[in-house]
Amino acid sequence: MMKKKITIYKAKERIEKLRKLIDQYRYEYHVLDKPSVSDAVNDSLKHELQELENQFPDLVTPDSPTQRVGGEPLDKFKKVTHKTRMLSLIDAFSFDELKEWVERDKRTLGMSELKTDFFTELKMDGLAISLAYKNGDLSVGATRGDGTTGEDVTNNLKTIEAIPLHLRRDSKYYDKASKAELVVRGEVYMSKKAFESVNALQKKKGGALFANPRNAAAGSVRQLDSKITASRELSFVAWSIETNLEQKFHHQEHEIMQDLGFRVIKENKLCYSLNEVEKFKEEIEKKREKLDFQIDGIVVVIDDDKLFDRLGVVGKAPRGQIAYKFAPEQATTIVKDIIVQVGRTGKLTPVAVFEPTLVAGSTISRATLHNEDEMNKKDIRIADTVVIQKAGDVIPEVVSVIKKLRPSSVKKFVFPKRCPICGSKVVRVHGEAAHRCTNKFCFAQQKRQIQHFVSKGGMDIEGLGPKILEQLIKEGLIKHEGDLYKITEDDLKPLERFADKSAGNLVESIQASKKVTLGRFIYALGILNVGEETAYDLALRFGSLEKIESVSLDELEKVQDIGFVVAKSIYNYFHDERNLNKIRDLLKSGVKIKGQRQTKSKITGKSFVITGGLESYSREEAKQAVRDRGGEVHETVTKETNYVVVGSDPGSKYDKAKKLGTEMITEKQFKNLLI
Repeated sequence: MMKKKITIYKAKERIEKLRKLIDQYRYEYHVLDKPSVSDAVNDSLKHELQELENQFPDLVTPDSPTQRVGGEPLDKFKKVTHKTRMLSLIDAFSFDELKEWVERDKRTLGMSELKTDFFTELKMDGLAISLAYKNGDLSVGATRGDGTTGEDVTNNLKTIEAIPLHLRRDSKYYDKASKAELVVRGEVYMSKKAFESVNALQKKKGGALFANPRNAAAGSVRQLDSKITASRELSFVAWSIETNLEQKFHHQEHEIMQDLGFRVIKENKLCYSLNEVEKFKEEIEKKREKLDFQIDGIVVVIDDDKLFDRLGVVGKAPRGQIAYKFAPEQATTIVKDIIVQVGRTGKLTPVAVFEPTLVAGSTISRATLHNEDEMNKKDIRIADTVVIQKAGDVIPEVVSVIKKLRPSSVKKFVFPKRCPICGSKVVRVHGEAAHRCTNKFCFAQQKRQIQHFVSKGGMDIEGLGPKILEQLIKEGLIKHEGDLYKITEDDLKPLERFADKSAGNLVESIQASKKVTLGRFIYALGILNVGEETAYDLALRFGSLEKIESVSLDELEKVQDIGFVVAKSIYNYFHDERNLNKIRDLLKSGVKIKGQRQTKSKITGKSFVITGGLESYSREEAKQAVRDRGGEVHETVTKETNYVVVGSDPGSKYDKAKKLGTEMITEKQFKNLLI
């Protein structure tokens, strides 16, 4: 098919219109986050522009959208001297430190009160860059470097569509900005989605994987071949103007930058007090995981530019600006001791005790080391400096040991041969990593067992927490689970923490737990290797406690998801006279076990995970509703999970589901499935 001939004058007119329209679409998509056309339409217009410029190469200009990908790879980057130094920021990790920052600024200014608002910005975890514009065109883009001198990475930055090649001509600030040599500072970053795509491609090629989006962004910007940078789906947000456009406040700079065609973060906010800053930080920290980019805190800026300039610089940081960081997701601390705890099944668990350390929003002072094998694998010793984190944002764990900081006198930890509670012999079970106390009447085991018995998944006795339970055990009111149902208000009233009302409430709660489903009762017994789902499967399969007590080992193995090890645990439990006596005692105390019913429904055979708070159900009620209809409830999201029910403030399970592409449903959708 022959191309239609077009004169250079008509081509010039068409090219100018295309460039203006494509730039408008870029502004809508990257800056306003409100695209008015599809990607396909935009790509089609760019293709037409490219064809016309190929036909009329003399009409190509540096600010054309077709010039985003440069030519031949560079041999090396040139050095660029920044007109104004690119500064770093002082960090604050607590509200007290934020208040101290304000006090320092007041002293520097000689003021008794700092009369200014605070502009708060999300602290993007990317690569800081500086963009210089001459006559409205992007002339130089450079990295921070040492703050004074950076590297010229202009060709690479041109490939990032969020960076305008020319300032927006429709902007009311265009005339001033194009006449001045405008310098804009901001952050190149890689979205979480783009990061996953890049690493998937790296893995496919057999290349090294990037550790995090920040490293991926930095590595992509510093490619000598701009075509590689273009393939990495980088983006950009602007956070300051270094040129005087008669702005008086920092928040005005963001308005100006957006109007000139730069993307700014929509979540940024002008706050009128430090308390409002703190509230903003807390709100952002809750939303943090839902953002498509990584942040590690907020930046707090003195909004009044005159005050900001008067405050000046200390070292390499401006006094009028501070990074208010989220609690670190990892931190280092020193192991003060390693203790051994005894669980309800007699299992001995080593626990590292260390200096109280702030990690992911809370102070932690101990972490489980799981077992002797895990300790040996990581080679953790008392007095070691260790890296700690929260697994799944919840459970503290020791990640690794910094062995270069290990004192020379440190000795390897030796696992105890005797139970630290009762002094009985400790054995390591064949085929397991666990050590266990051989004394079934060990006080520690009894205490943990009763705690398990009253837990939410078990008898669910409200108000009977670990401290009160320990108090009742120490007072001699409880030795076995059945003793709970013999407690009266008169037993409780003389004890510390108990008044008439609280004593009455606890007794009422204990008595209310007497009516229980078979599945919950089996789980409450604390049988080795039997979790909630297995307990429920047993209840459904056999229907009554009497049948479970008399079932053979072979029959137990035929139950869904029960193998030999679990079957043997169940069989042994119900053939131990002491356990049978405990059950008889509970039944004599008035515990009444209801049969487990299950109806076929549209969720029969489906697997659910619940994350976040639900309005209409407690967590246990939601689980029971699923099980009653033939579904399964699990604590971990896997490829086999059918639905993740997302409530308010969901945790890390939400992110795992998003990563795996698992179907996520609201509480309303969950209710509809249960009908």
